[in-house]
Amino acid sequence: MQESFEYAENGGHNYLFLNRGGGRFEDMTQAYQADCTRWTMSVGAVDLNGDGWQDLYLANDYGPEVLLINQKGQRFEQLVGTTLEETSKSGMNVAFGDLFNDGKHDVYITNISKRGYLFQGNNLRRNLLDETGQMLNIADGETSDAGWAWGAQFGDLNNDGHTDLFVTNGFVSADPDEDYWYEMSRVAMGNNNIFQDVENWALMGDQSLSGYERSRLYLNDGAGRMFDVAEAVGITDRYDGRGVAFVDLMNRGVLDLVVASQNAPLKIYKNTLTTDHAWVAFELVGVDSNARAVGAEVCVYWNGHQQVQVVTGGSGFASQSQRRLHFGLGDSQRLDRVEIRWPNGKTQALKGLALNTLHRITEATNR
Repeated sequence: MQESFEYAENGGHNYLFLNRGGGRFEDMTQAYQADCTRWTMSVGAVDLNGDGWQDLYLANDYGPEVLLINQKGQRFEQLVGTTLEETSKSGMNVAFGDLFNDGKHDVYITNISKRGYLFQGNNLRRNLLDETGQMLNIADGETSDAGWAWGAQFGDLNNDGHTDLFVTNGFVSADPDEDYWYEMSRVAMGNNNIFQDVENWALMGDQSLSGYERSRLYLNDGAGRMFDVAEAVGITDRYDGRGVAFVDLMNRGVLDLVVASQNAPLKIYKNTLTTDHAWVAFELVGVDSNARAVGAEVCVYWNGHQQVQVVTGGSGFASQSQRRLHFGLGDSQRLDRVEIRWPNGKTQALKGLALNTLHRITEATNR
């Protein structure tokens, strides 16, 4: 079991395997200085400092977040000090999204909150590495206090050109009139003798622990402020949510939601958006890079705005959204240009692309 509720480092080793092709992987954990023995629940890979190399962001249960900056493919260096002030202690999920349309990836880390007992809060980190060297936590009451949060994803759910956020919540839903949080708090607040005496912890039985919580759907107002509209748009279920994926299930140009919960049926939420906001989507095919273009970044420019997204092999807690990248464009009547940075570092610029269209782009090989 964990040696601490807040600073445990006995979670076992993380491993970094490099794909050498032909189905062969090589363990480069020590050579790349990427080892971590915290209780890692989720890891995300994205270029946070804009140098063309993917960095690693780790959400750890029973301990703080860890940010590993890629040193040009030679090793990783952990950023410490004020870079990640106000770190979470029960991290479950890492999600990336360009909240401010500034061409930089911001980060959302889910955590645990229970009024009257524990308030660690979710972290919404604005990427200010270029300006102040920080991933600044800007979470307010709306985005911080979401309950016992698990999976989360970013995506433009109303095609207005601003990235929104969906968060699943809830741990154990049993007897709604019996709450285990009091007993849990006695253990967490006790000394080491109490903490390590597991056999004498109070039995949970049929009590709930952060049960019957609801998911959150935060709409971005265009200035990075988020407002929960879940109940207003029909997301009222109170299951113990775990994972969420964004996908355009019916190729209609809007993102739907697929939500997995513990001991509950899979839920599919069809997006019934009726606005005439424009959109554009991309499916990338690598040639010199990997065929699925995992790691490629697409930056879209329109009407003085820009937004960046990355193709991932998985994102969030136990989740993977579609590889297709979907951009809402609001009231725009044209797309100025699109820039693709492929995983091998080469760039490809495109102009004159049609709106409201899924574009399948194959990596250029003559650059």
